Amino acid sequence: MNLIRYNYELDDQAEFYEQYLPLVNSNLKAADVQIHSTDGLIGDLLLEFKISIKDVNAVLFQAIKYLSHFRLNGHAVPSHILLISYNEGTAYYFQSQPYLNDIEKSYTYSASKEDSGKFVAGDPVSVLKFGDNLVDEDRMIKMMKNAYKREQEGTQQWTAIHIDTDDIIGWATTYYRENRQARKADFLGDDQIIGEIRQPRKLKGRILSYKGKDNAAFQYIMDKLNDYVERADLGAFYTPIPYAEKSNELVYEAIRRFQKSNNNDYIILDRCAGTGNLEASLNDSVPQDIIDKDILSHVIINTYEFFEYKVLKQRLGDKVRNIIPPMTSFTDGTVQGSDALSQEFIENPVIHQYVNNPSCTIIIYENPPFAETTSIEHQKRHSGKKSSNKWKYSYVSMQSKQELKGSRSNDMSNVFIWSAFHYYLRQSTDSAIIFSPLKYWKLGEEWFNFKSGGGFAFNRKYFHAVRQMVNGCILWLNESAKSTDDGYASLKLTAYDIENAQAPNYDTGILKKINTQITANRIHTNYSRAYYDERIDSNDVLQSKSKPYPLHPKAIWSAFNGCEGREKALRVTAKYNNDIIGYLIAQATTFENDSSNTHLLRNTSYNGNGFHLRENNYLSKLPMFAAGWWKAYHPDWWQIGVYYRSGDGKLRFEKDVQSGKLNHWLDQVLFYTCMENYNKIRSLEGSDGRYYYNEICLDDNKGTVNNPMNKSRPVTLASQQLTIFLRNLNDDEKNIYQLWKRILKEAKETKNYKKCFNYGIYQINNELNTKHDEKNSRGKQERVYDYPQLNGDLNTMRELIKEYYHEYIMDNLFKYEFIK
Repeated sequence: MNLIRYNYELDDQAEFYEQYLPLVNSNLKAADVQIHSTDGLIGDLLLEFKISIKDVNAVLFQAIKYLSHFRLNGHAVPSHILLISYNEGTAYYFQSQPYLNDIEKSYTYSASKEDSGKFVAGDPVSVLKFGDNLVDEDRMIKMMKNAYKREQEGTQQWTAIHIDTDDIIGWATTYYRENRQARKADFLGDDQIIGEIRQPRKLKGRILSYKGKDNAAFQYIMDKLNDYVERADLGAFYTPIPYAEKSNELVYEAIRRFQKSNNNDYIILDRCAGTGNLEASLNDSVPQDIIDKDILSHVIINTYEFFEYKVLKQRLGDKVRNIIPPMTSFTDGTVQGSDALSQEFIENPVIHQYVNNPSCTIIIYENPPFAETTSIEHQKRHSGKKSSNKWKYSYVSMQSKQELKGSRSNDMSNVFIWSAFHYYLRQSTDSAIIFSPLKYWKLGEEWFNFKSGGGFAFNRKYFHAVRQMVNGCILWLNESAKSTDDGYASLKLTAYDIENAQAPNYDTGILKKINTQITANRIHTNYSRAYYDERIDSNDVLQSKSKPYPLHPKAIWSAFNGCEGREKALRVTAKYNNDIIGYLIAQATTFENDSSNTHLLRNTSYNGNGFHLRENNYLSKLPMFAAGWWKAYHPDWWQIGVYYRSGDGKLRFEKDVQSGKLNHWLDQVLFYTCMENYNKIRSLEGSDGRYYYNEICLDDNKGTVNNPMNKSRPVTLASQQLTIFLRNLNDDEKNIYQLWKRILKEAKETKNYKKCFNYGIYQINNELNTKHDEKNSRGKQERVYDYPQLNGDLNTMRELIKEYYHEYIMDNLFKYEFIK
C-alpha cells in the first residue's frame, strides 16, 4: 500500500479507516469504531493511532490508561491492542493480559498526556510492516476481521479484571443496565447468596471472582451499589467522613446539655445509619469537658438495607449500646424489623424503654433518607409511582398526614424528621442533629417550630447526590423557637466544602471553611398565592381540553418550547383574548429544577400551573420570570438551597410599584426579558386561524406586514413601554441594544426567516440559527453553523445579558424577596 504521509493524527485515522474498514465490513464507518473516546475499537481490539511512533513504551502506556478507564466505567477490557504508526506503515500488536496490574491502577491525568519515560513495555507479540509488506498487511486485516467477527458472534475475548472499590460502581451500573430485574443481592451476594461478583455469570469473562470474605471493603459506597429501584425505595444514606466528623461537634453540644440536666443517662439514636459513617468517629478527639469518653456506648443504630446492615454490624456492632435488630436474616434486600417508618419499629421495646424513661435524654443523630416521588429524577425514569410509593403507605407516613399536608408528604426526609420529634423527643434536654436540605424548615412553619442550637451548611454533592447545593446539619433543641435568629424566622450557618476528594469515596478529603456567613430565611408565601393573577374577562374565548387535540379549536395551547402543544396531554382550558400577550409559569419555591418550573410562553400552557399575562398587568409580573432563572446564572453552591422563590415582599413591592419608585427597574426587567433566551414566546400561526405575535420583544416587524392581526398595534407592547427607556440607555444597555439590532438584521437574511412574523432571541436561535454536519479537513464530522456571525452574536448576547442580570436586575429581586 502506498501511504500518504500526514502531519495530523486525525488525518491518518481517516485515511486508514477509509482504506481498511470496507475490507472488514462494507457497512462499517469510522464513526462506528471511534467510540468510548478511543481512536478505534473493533470488538475486543483497541486501536491507537500516531502519525509516527517514536516511543512504543509511551504509546502503549496511553492505550493502557484507556483500558483503565474502561475498567472503571464497567466496560469490558479488550484483550488485543494495535498501535499504528501511520507514516512508517508499522503496527505493533500487544495483548493486554500481561499488563493487567497496570490496567488496574487508577490514573488521574489524561490518557493523552505525555507518557515518555514513565512506563516500560514488554516486547510486542508481533510487529506488522503493513505499509510495504503485503503479508503483514493481510495479517493486520485478518486481525481486524476476526475481532469484528467475534463481536458479531458474541465471542469476544476480554481481559477479565479484579473487582475493587475503584471499579465496582462502574460494574454495578453495567450489571443493572444489562439485567433490568436484578437487585443488589444478585450483584453483591452474601454468605447465603452467591452474588455476581463472587461467581460471575452475566459478567463472566469480563470480571474475575471477588475473593473478599465479606463486603466490608465497599462500606463507604454501599448506597451507590443499589439498583435504581432500591435507591428510590431507601433514599440516600451516605455521609462523607469529613462532614460526619464536623457534625460530631453538635453531638458534643447536645451531650453538654444532658450533663447540665438532672438526667442520669442518654442515648444517641440513628434510625438510618447506613454503614455507620456518622458514628465512626464519635469516640475520637472527645472534648475534655465531656465526662464520659465512650460515647459509642450510648449509641443505638439501625439501617434498613441488608448489605449495609451487615457492614454496620461488623464495623460498630460490638462498640454501640444496641444495633436494631441484633440478629437478622436475608429477606427481600431489607432487614426485618428495621423499617423506621413501621409501627413495629415505633414500638420496638429496646428503644421504647428509653423513650419511657424521664431520666434519659434522647439525642437523634441522623442523615434521613431522601426519596421524593415528584422529583425530576423519578419523572425522567417514569418510575416515581412504581418504585418509591411503598414508603408513603407506612404507618408513620399515614400518621404524619395531619401535619404534613400536600406536597410535604411526598418527601421521605420530612416524614423522618416529623417522626423524630413526634415519637422520640419528650423533654427540653432532648435534641436532634439533622442532616437534610433546608426545605423542611424553609417551608415548614406550620409543623416545624423548634429552636436551633447552631449548625453547618455542607455541600450535598459529597453525599452522593446529583447537585451541588446546601445540605444543612443543624442541632435542633426540643424547645419552641421564639426569636428571629433562633430558628423561628432565620438560621445562621457556617459553610464547609471538601477539598481534594476523589469520587465516589469522599472520605479522604479535607474540610474547607467557606468565609461567608450563610443566613437562611423562612418562606411564608409562594408566587402563586402572592402574585398570580388569573382574572376572568367577559371577552375571554375558552377552549375546553379534549383528546385528541381539537380539530378546529377556539383557542390554543403552548408546549414548553413555545410551539403549539398539539401532541401534549392537555390538562387545562385554553384561553384567548386580544389583551392576553403571554402565559407565565413561575411555580415551586426551590431552585432545584429551575428549567422545569419557569416558563414564559405565548399561549396557555398545556399543563397549566401558571397564569395569563395581559396588557395591563404583565410589567409587574415579569420579576417572577427573572427570579426564576437566578440559578442559571451560576450562584455558589452555598447559596443554592438557602435562597428560595417567595412572595413575602408583596406588600412592599406593590407599594413601590404604585408610587413609581420602580418604574426604571421594571423597564430594565422588561429589557432583560426581551433579550433573554429563556423567554420562549414565539410568533406563530395557530390552528385556531389566528396569528400570534411576540409582544415581549423589540422586533416591530408585525406592523409592516399586511395581516389582519396587525391592525390593533403598530409596534410591540415592549417597544411601546420602552420608548423613553431606549432613548436613555447606559453604556451596558447600549452594547446590548446595538447587538440586538445587528442580530435582528442578520436574522432577516436567513433562509427560514418569515416576513409575517416578528422575532425574539429564542425564536431566532431556535428557528433561524440553523446548522448542519459536515466533514472537516481531517475527515471528522463536525457541526457547522450556516450563519457564523449570527451564531456568534447570539452567544455574545447570552454573556452580556448574564452580566446585565447580575448588575441591574438581581439586587431588587432580593430586596423585594422574590428571592429570599
